[in-house]
Amino acid sequence: MLPDLTLFFTASIISVLSNWAAWNFVWKNESESSNEEENSITDKVFWFGFSYLLPFLPTLFVLFGDGGSKALGPSLTNWSLSILSGLLGFLMGGLAMSSWGYYRKKGTSGLKAESAKHFKWTTSLTTLAGLCWLFILVSRLF
Repeated sequence: MLPDLTLFFTASIISVLSNWAAWNFVWKNESESSNEEENSITDKVFWFGFSYLLPFLPTLFVLFGDGGSKALGPSLTNWSLSILSGLLGFLMGGLAMSSWGYYRKKGTSGLKAESAKHFKWTTSLTTLAGLCWLFILVSRLF
């Protein structure tokens, strides 16, 4: 259980850290050229759960699965971990590709100077998070 828990917890931390860094250092400071309305509380709760809670869901399945407290059966644990690892791998990879596509289209011209300094390393961290989840998926399948 300990190697699985360490691997899933590390990937979860990298995902949350990359989501937080990309938002706080780059996208929150994006140029206000578009008319942006104030987000409702529902939007804020959704994005908080999506960015900061969803990446820890696989870690919970490891803790409650057959390697931990055995509250979940091995079949449910394996399927859930595989599906969530694939989902998070493609999600984080998609975020990284979206950021890279933005960079190729606009460069850093749509960003403030301070945000442009952090763009490449936050995109790299998001890519690393996606690769971690895809590595976990491949290691579980083969």
